Amino acid sequence: MTAEAGHDDTHAVRLIFEYEGTEIRLVSRQRVEMTSPPSDRLDDAGVTQGFWAELRDSRSNTLYRRVLHAPVRHDAEVFSEDPGQSVARIPVETPRGAFAVLVPDIAAADYVALVSSPLGREAAFAPAADVARFALRPGADEGPDADERRR
Repeated sequence: MTAEAGHDDTHAVRLIFEYEGTEIRLVSRQRVEMTSPPSDRLDDAGVTQGFWAELRDSRSNTLYRRVLHAPVRHDAEVFSEDPGQSVARIPVETPRGAFAVLVPDIAAADYVALVSSPLGREAAFAPAADVARFALRPGADEGPDADERRR
């Protein structure tokens, strides 16, 4: 563990999320023995669109940022039985699925924030904002204000 960051270099936390439509739920937190990917830049310059996960402390300071490909899919690949026709994409009315994010095990991290351009198909290039927040410690998402943290 590095003293200056409170970061355990030998362990990471695997977070598994499920989504349906624009609702995202954290379904699993698992501490794993592996090195997490390095953080992307923490300053906000140039990061206005897209999807990423941030670890934040109790004062909402960003400790770690991981930029990701947008995990919520609003279309599906469809293969034609006609060999002369290529693959096509068709809209999905209510997307659902799961995705995982590997983050470092940082002692000062209080919660993970998922930051995204709006999750609807039409607004994919709009500015990003928090779409969900989840406590990093099991049981901390429970209670009367849990739904507010999830947005």
